[in-house]
Amino acid sequence: MKIMRRMYLLVAALALAVVAAQAPASAAVDQDQDWLNSLHQVNLTEIAFGKMAANNAESPQVKQLAADFAKGHQTLDDELQQVAQQLKVSLPNLPNEQQQLAIQKLGLLNGAAFDQQWFNTNVAGHQQALQAAQNEVKSGQHPQAVALANKAVAAIATHIAELKEIAPQLGLPVPQ
Repeated sequence: MKIMRRMYLLVAALALAVVAAQAPASAAVDQDQDWLNSLHQVNLTEIAFGKMAANNAESPQVKQLAADFAKGHQTLDDELQQVAQQLKVSLPNLPNEQQQLAIQKLGLLNGAAFDQQWFNTNVAGHQQALQAAQNEVKSGQHPQAVALANKAVAAIATHIAELKEIAPQLGLPVPQ
């Protein structure tokens, strides 16, 4: 009887070990996965905006800030890709449809019109990205994703502050 009980416990433990091995321990939950995908697409968009600004912007402040944003988003995206790999999250290859349209629209503009559209698009985009990162900080399940969200909150808040700083130089209202 003792042997049967031990065998039963051994088989049960083995079955649990097999099930645990099949389910990746570090797989991201939907909240984390969605946020990582979204931030990756934001990063891709900002990198594209930075490249465009080098050729299309009139204002030296827009050119410099766009280049800084692109560099910062590339750095953030490099870290994001490492986290996504650890959490076994497949990232999209392109920005989302709305972001692709924004890239196309911006690509048609030059000079002051580019500067204004770049500014307005960045204000709205950074405010949305900040809200999403703050939600991930509050609701994220995976420590790596939450840690990345904390870094993103700081970086995005800095970008918003920089946008507010250059608004008067561009003759645009300071965003709230």
